[in-house]
Amino acid sequence: MKLGHIMIFVNDMTKARWFYSEMLGLQTLLEQENKLVFALDGCQLIAFKCEKTKEIGDYSNEARTVLVFEVVSVDQTYKEMKEKGIQFLHDEPTQGRYAAFVDPFGNVHEIAESFN
Repeated sequence: MKLGHIMIFVNDMTKARWFYSEMLGLQTLLEQENKLVFALDGCQLIAFKCEKTKEIGDYSNEARTVLVFEVVSVDQTYKEMKEKGIQFLHDEPTQGRYAAFVDPFGNVHEIAESFN
């Protein structure tokens, strides 16, 4: 089995394009009325149109999928993302060298340094 793509659900395609393209810097490969396709290293991220947003809840204690974006420096990336106005769920990166952030639709993602 091979991972083909990752799908997230968003209720505003314009805001999704802005967040994933401009805020996170992902390249847009395809744009349709009900979906956006972004390039990720080795696969694609598909933002698919839905009706509702999701409450963030207690993200690390509830079943969910979290996308983890590998970065060279969590501290530097955290600072840059905070300056752009991206909402983090941590006041600072954790001792485990990661920090969780949320998109405008309630999808939780993380930035993390390589575990290698």
